[in-house]
Amino acid sequence: ISAEDLSQAKLQLSHAPSEVKALAQTFNHMLSRLSEAWEQQRQFVSNVSHELRTPLTVVLGYLHSVLRRSNQLNDYQKEALETAAGEAERTVRLLQDLLDLARADSGYIHYHLEPVVLNDLVLEVVGMAEKFSNRFLQVEQSELIEVIADRDRLKQVLINVIDNAVKYSEFDQAIELKVERVEQQAIIQICDRGVGIPLQDQSRIFERFYRVDEARARSTGGHGLGLAIVKTLVEGMGGSITVRSKLGEGSVFLIMLPISSHQMIA
Repeated sequence: ISAEDLSQAKLQLSHAPSEVKALAQTFNHMLSRLSEAWEQQRQFVSNVSHELRTPLTVVLGYLHSVLRRSNQLNDYQKEALETAAGEAERTVRLLQDLLDLARADSGYIHYHLEPVVLNDLVLEVVGMAEKFSNRFLQVEQSELIEVIADRDRLKQVLINVIDNAVKYSEFDQAIELKVERVEQQAIIQICDRGVGIPLQDQSRIFERFYRVDEARARSTGGHGLGLAIVKTLVEGMGGSITVRSKLGEGSVFLIMLPISSHQMIA
């Protein structure tokens, strides 16, 4: 039973001994209490994330403002402010991730599904990623592909997956994106030659707060939420995401999305 289905879950036994019916009633009561606890937790996370994000964003703005006048600071002050700004940015991102997941749990994420030229969006995100990571990303795409998606959400998905590939591969290792159409689906492959994911962890990497390498996650600032959000957003747009990986050889994330209706007959 998933957390989202707890409120509807119930055992119904009409033709059973009284002892079994009593156990079923107790079980149903436990499910009800568990559903209430889940809802309270979800609401708490949502409220706390919202209340903390606003003041932290203000603090971050002031820190960046001071850093822009860094010629008036000595090296120690500049380093301290840069560290504070970095930690504030990391915390704001974490709070935004928690808010996104809380909205998804509540059904409050709305998708503006429309035809999107996938090739253009991929090139746009790759350009951003190369600028901020100083890495070269190779793009392989032949035909023009139009998908039905929420442009902003899909952009967020691609940024998250590419950021993951950058974090878990070395600077001189290639990162490749392949865009192709297979029947009625568009497939985006994000391939890296990084550390790879152990087989026993591959089925869990889309779980919330699950991190394969705790030490590396701490050094890269990961919280185990990025891929959970990616999966939620991709499925919300009618798609799916899977991973293939081999330890020490790298990983391939495959994002599958429905193509637009006029391309289905092309």
